[in-house]
Amino acid sequence: MTDARPTPLPVNPLPLLVSFVIGVAAALAGSAATLVRVSLVRPIEVLRESAVERRGMTPVRWLLGTGMLIGAVVAGTVIGRTEPHLAASARKYEAVPVLYVGAVALLAPILLRPVVRLLVGPLRGSAKAGPLLVRENVLTSRRRTAAIVAPIVVAVGLVATLLTVQKSGDAVVLARQRQEIHAANVVVPGGPGVDSGTLARLAAVPGVRITPVTSMNIRIGTAEGEQIDSLSTNAVPAAALGATVTPPVLSGSLTSPPEDFLVIDEHAAESDGLSVGDRVVTLLPTGARVPTVIAAVVARGLSGDDTYLSASLTGAMAPSRVYLDSSAGTGLPLDERQTAVVERALAGSGARLMTYDAYLEAQRAHAAEQTDNAAVVVLGIALAYALIAVANTLIMAMAGRRREFALLGLAGAVRGQIVGVAVAESAVAVAVAAVLAAVATGLTAVTQHASLSRLVTGAPTVIPWTPTVATVALCALVTVVTASRAARRATRRRAVEAAGVRE
Repeated sequence: MTDARPTPLPVNPLPLLVSFVIGVAAALAGSAATLVRVSLVRPIEVLRESAVERRGMTPVRWLLGTGMLIGAVVAGTVIGRTEPHLAASARKYEAVPVLYVGAVALLAPILLRPVVRLLVGPLRGSAKAGPLLVRENVLTSRRRTAAIVAPIVVAVGLVATLLTVQKSGDAVVLARQRQEIHAANVVVPGGPGVDSGTLARLAAVPGVRITPVTSMNIRIGTAEGEQIDSLSTNAVPAAALGATVTPPVLSGSLTSPPEDFLVIDEHAAESDGLSVGDRVVTLLPTGARVPTVIAAVVARGLSGDDTYLSASLTGAMAPSRVYLDSSAGTGLPLDERQTAVVERALAGSGARLMTYDAYLEAQRAHAAEQTDNAAVVVLGIALAYALIAVANTLIMAMAGRRREFALLGLAGAVRGQIVGVAVAESAVAVAVAAVLAAVATGLTAVTQHASLSRLVTGAPTVIPWTPTVATVALCALVTVVTASRAARRATRRRAVEAAGVRE
């Protein structure tokens, strides 16, 4: 009889406590900074009123902005020179894009003027008052505009930079596979592996060379039974090394390896203190212990361990995939007759034949799906908070401009024109934020490319245009709708009454 009692959910109060403490500390720090700034203002200056902000940047903002920018450049440079493989993983490289986005968001007030002048330059020749008001309000109210721009830069910048890092990393991993594996076609099993009968029929096809590959996890240790490391590896025939499988060799050789060979990457060699010629005992998933010798050390893998084991040691384990090419030359495609014979050999086995490019494209699509799912969870939260910040800033800013709107009304502007100016200013802020986010994305892409180019020749850079444009559109929609509603609310009173109100 089974126990039907519900399993209790574990509750850890520590994250909640840490979040509470950080939130309170951030609020107190912000209040203290504001009070310090106010206390430094001389009484005579308070009596003066200025419609134009004299300073858009504070010393703290200068310090944090330049510090994050320098940090991003230094981090990217150090990674590129010492551990460039980290640039292929968004999780391990995320500090660089986050620092770039934070730096651009903090330095937004000093970047506003040139960007705004570039975007609204065509409005200078307009004879209408509306475009002139939009341009001058954005230029003279840099802090207010920066308060709207900063969260949009964070939202768009994080989506664009992190997805650029992830998708470019995935593309580089596939490019590395394309450079290391020289196969024309791949047989992918329909179940856990390619059965021995199917493998025998493939081997009997004339003019076709097969390379069975078995992916597995192994453990290596000493002859005395001491475990050294756990590795993910691919078991391949000895004849495939240096021909079909050609990872970059750092030491040793892939030519004519012994039948008990084990090829490890530089990460395993460095962390485990192994070198070419060392003998280790390998524990297979079947439980068998086989002696192996380190035949070569290759470049570090980009998506995990890049190690290879002799297929002669794995016994009857079913291959995970089979590479095919013409026996006339490595990587040469099969002709129509050979392809037809291979298809007949696979009939009824559940396995299917596909080109190696199609196989890599399927892997890329799977990686992209995982990336998009993670982005919805992680970046969606950041986007939601950014949109809340934008809406809150706009509502407070419009409420503080009631007297300004009233004076425009007394000057002859109707309510619709005033709302239109406010909405246009918000739209310009979104455009400025998009440009600044593009700057952060460009800096991230260049920095990452410099690192990845040390690993793969012609390392590709992939910009996620669709999610980036969608994020900009969502920010624009929220900003424009909020600005319109807040401006209408701020202009409900009669202009004569609102003009006498001191904000």
